[in-house]
Amino acid sequence: MIKAIVMDMDGTLLDSNNKILPETKKALIDLEKKGVSLILASGRSYTRLLPYAKELEMDKYHGYLLEVDGIAIYDVHENKRSVLKRMEPQEIEEVFTYLMGLDCESMACFDDGLFDYFNEDIYQLKVQLRKEMNLPDDYPWTAGPWAWLADMRDGYPKISYIKTFDEINRLVNKIQLMQDEDKLAIIYADLLDKFSNQFEIFRTCPRQLEILPKGFSKGKTLERIMKQNGWQKDEVLAFGDGENDVSLFEVVDNSYAMGQAKDYVKEKAAFVTKSNNEQGILEALKQLGLAN
Repeated sequence: MIKAIVMDMDGTLLDSNNKILPETKKALIDLEKKGVSLILASGRSYTRLLPYAKELEMDKYHGYLLEVDGIAIYDVHENKRSVLKRMEPQEIEEVFTYLMGLDCESMACFDDGLFDYFNEDIYQLKVQLRKEMNLPDDYPWTAGPWAWLADMRDGYPKISYIKTFDEINRLVNKIQLMQDEDKLAIIYADLLDKFSNQFEIFRTCPRQLEILPKGFSKGKTLERIMKQNGWQKDEVLAFGDGENDVSLFEVVDNSYAMGQAKDYVKEKAAFVTKSNNEQGILEALKQLGLAN
């Protein structure tokens, strides 16, 4: 018997327009009504997850947000948040300063904002893109997981564009960095070599990496939620498309990689379903007899 479904957001539950498709939403709410708990497991913090949780009526039922790749848990029904770990500026100074010397955009993220650094070459690229896209003057300069310009003010309204590390003056949840896929692969290998003994480092999508406190992951925090609720490995379904979702696959029996996921993610999953734009979650639920 399935008691919980844990889902990554970007590239998994959400389509390429950041929407939950109607048929998938209906199937998930129907399962909630039958007692199945939903867990949204994301690199996002609660500020960017709560609107989707409300859309899925998780406030009515016993749903959870597994935030920032596992550093916090939000009980949506009880409106209660537990932060497991944050990082002091001095903890990230070495790695963030190193990133500032690389050809990538680097962000130190907190609950409702971020510190953003990018070099002059990336800045000029963004200037050109803003002209081509005819964006308004107040459009953010921040990159996103899929493009060099992305408006994340819905969840990160407090954005500071920094020139030096000393401008990072508060606790942060994670570091994320963006670059085109081929360049990012080189940066990823370099960071693993230099910093994997200090941090957890994941590819969340082809052009984004995230750096987390050592010892924290989606999978380890899911285990905590499972233990709290008495759920067994065969009673939880997990869906994901990124390397940071592999830890979810490791703690459940029934794991699904999305159809568009990279091979290194598919190899770690028990099953592969259709892509996020093809409602891969719904397709898997149908195959399991959990949706019509």
